Amino acid sequence: MRNIFYTTTFVLLLASNVMAKRNAPEEVPPIATDKAVFSVPHFAYLNDTQNGGVVEARHPKTKKLLWRIQIYKTDYDKGLEQCVQDVFIKTLSFDKSHNLLVMSDEKSRVFVFNLTTKRVTQIK
Repeated sequence: MRNIFYTTTFVLLLASNVMAKRNAPEEVPPIATDKAVFSVPHFAYLNDTQNGGVVEARHPKTKKLLWRIQIYKTDYDKGLEQCVQDVFIKTLSFDKSHNLLVMSDEKSRVFVFNLTTKRVTQIK
């Protein structure tokens, strides 16, 4: 009887731990230009804000941070674990002819960041 209790407790603890976590986001390859290297830091300890939704630019030679911008804001429900609510950028591309960064997130939203005006527009 004791073995059944311990086994059941172990399985329940394991299941609750698995359900509360999510897989780490896929890495998004950085984009290098003559003026900057654009990247997507996924976690707050890297960008001091929320997890996900941030793009940063670094000098291509010195790697010094040039700027960091929050593309979108994630509104967290205090009743749920934050990690399961995080929304990460999945793709990043550069439109050289229009000087735009184009990205999509895990919710299939598409955002455009104009590097000239520093404005973000959600297009989908």
